[in-house]
Amino acid sequence: MKKLIIVAGTGFLGQVLVNYFKDEYAEIVVLTRGKSQVKDNINYVNWDAKTLTGWEKHLENATVLINLAGKSVDCRYTTENKKEILASRVIVLPF
Repeated sequence: MKKLIIVAGTGFLGQVLVNYFKDEYAEIVVLTRGKSQVKDNINYVNWDAKTLTGWEKHLENATVLINLAGKSVDCRYTTENKKEILASRVIVLPF
């Protein structure tokens, strides 16, 4: 069974990916800051990426994980914005 996880996948790009892959994967899980729900056979799971509250169990047996979380890259590439973009993607959490 193929399982796709999309982290922070409720925005424009995430929804494009969900629609593109919906017939290719038996299970799609979208990790979101929004409420947990099942909509059109897609499992939206609330998470904050900082605390283990059960969302991490959905990562088990994943075939593919696409991480869209982090500061938007749709901005001017100033030195400060580039630092924020990088930092928002490489924070190491103690597990």
